[in-house]
Amino acid sequence: MVEATVKACEAVGADIGVMFDTDADRSGFVLPRTIDPSTGARSDYEALNGNRMIALISKIFSKSSPGCTIVTDSTTSESLSEYLQDELDLNHYRHVRGYANVIGKAKELTEGKKANAEVAIEISGHCAMKENGYVDDGTYTAVKIIGLLARTNDDVGAGEHGSLLDLISDFKEMPYEEERRIRVTDGSLETTTSVFNQLVQSLRVMCGDGSMEDWSVDEDNREGVRLRLSSGGHFMIRKSLHDPVISMQVESVSRDEAQEKVLEPLLSLLKEHDSVLDYSALENA
Repeated sequence: MVEATVKACEAVGADIGVMFDTDADRSGFVLPRTIDPSTGARSDYEALNGNRMIALISKIFSKSSPGCTIVTDSTTSESLSEYLQDELDLNHYRHVRGYANVIGKAKELTEGKKANAEVAIEISGHCAMKENGYVDDGTYTAVKIIGLLARTNDDVGAGEHGSLLDLISDFKEMPYEEERRIRVTDGSLETTTSVFNQLVQSLRVMCGDGSMEDWSVDEDNREGVRLRLSSGGHFMIRKSLHDPVISMQVESVSRDEAQEKVLEPLLSLLKEHDSVLDYSALENA
């Protein structure tokens, strides 16, 4: 969908491309990276999704509701947390994956007066805002982004142009980010839970005994186990909500570092459960 939207935007020099899923509860965007200052011609279109979409929406609320809380799912990046907290002076609350879980936590925090959770958003594009009754509505998200585009064009002045991507230029994305799925061969949720719990315990032991000096456990985590890398990246493993699958997500400064510091040690650990796990997704990294 992103590739087709980029082509459509290039064909007409669009200000923005908007994408929805079939029931429009998720949205994504395509924006020009380059805008010619003399002609306004747009080019070098890029996707605005995932962590960078959360960053831009948070930028909006840093102006309209300073110091508010952004609730996201557990898989958002370390660099996003740093951007929200250090650059925008917002609070970031990472919760269990699943848009209903994220929205529910935002409501709970706000109604209990523990935080002003203006936004509940998943990296998948599900987004709900307090001002819209926490409705999971991709069209409302699109209105917020298009409104920001209109205000930005007004602010830079007549005859001048700016890209929305420039507004999050301080957000430093990790060069390498990927998710892999480790399947349980017998298809059993019971086996998945058993193996997952053993993996979590083993990873914590490896951090505690100093055998992995580049790892540290993120204790402010509410799903699976999340380990920070000394380079600034992270990896985490978590159980799928509904399937006999263990998901592994890694972000790193490079593919080589991810291979050496994360995938190879994990493979060695997973091979202890050789008879019940299909870990080929990690071997083919």
